[in-house]
Amino acid sequence: MGEKQSGSLLRRLVCILALLGIAAALYHLIPDWMSHWKAAEAYRQLAGDMVTVDGDTKEKDWWSKAVHIAFEDLKQKNPDVIAWIRFDDLEAVNINYPVLYAEDNFYYLKKDLNREYSEAGCIFLEELNKPDFSDYYAILYGHNMRDGTMFGDLKKYREDGFYDANQYFTLYTEDAVYRYQIFSFEDAVNGGPVYQIGFQPGGEYQKFLSELLAASIVDTNVKLNQKDHVLTLSTCNGTGNRERFAVHAVCIDERKIAEDR
Repeated sequence: MGEKQSGSLLRRLVCILALLGIAAALYHLIPDWMSHWKAAEAYRQLAGDMVTVDGDTKEKDWWSKAVHIAFEDLKQKNPDVIAWIRFDDLEAVNINYPVLYAEDNFYYLKKDLNREYSEAGCIFLEELNKPDFSDYYAILYGHNMRDGTMFGDLKKYREDGFYDANQYFTLYTEDAVYRYQIFSFEDAVNGGPVYQIGFQPGGEYQKFLSELLAASIVDTNVKLNQKDHVLTLSTCNGTGNRERFAVHAVCIDERKIAEDR
């Protein structure tokens, strides 16, 4: 066999091996991609069915008057639903999901609303928190999905100027509507002070709030006091289990459902 034929066979072999490698990679990647796409599509459809925006979103207090959540239908699907979280500009921050509570931080980590396996999981409340959101400090967890779903869009707060245009979100429950303003975001040590529960008004809580403000990647100039209710949104930041990306928000308004509906 001549050198040209040997070289040609070698190139063909290399091409075949490369194609086999690509095929093997696709064999593993396509099911994951399809799973993530199906989860995103299911949540998009759920939001379309369960959330109605009826009114002028430029009107004062629109967040408590114009947005309606079909909690009765949601609880028929899963009685563990305790709230719905919705950011103002969904094109900028695509967070528009039900919030679940199971008294177990692992239960909804890889389960969807139907309690079936899902890499995306659910947005869920810290197991040590009260499901009526009466705690002064509470934590919501969600995955940092590559496609930006779940809490994946939170990483945008690292971008210059993004915070200024996206400071607010709303938490809806059956009984009340809570308006939040983000005041800090940081890479927090997993299991560190950010993940402690049980604060009460007083010097210790005030010190904790001051530490959250001081740790922020951006100085937001938001003022806090020891009677404020704070909600932290926590997700992975790509460093394994060592740290989490935590976005802290203070409740700036509360409306009972009966007052507005």
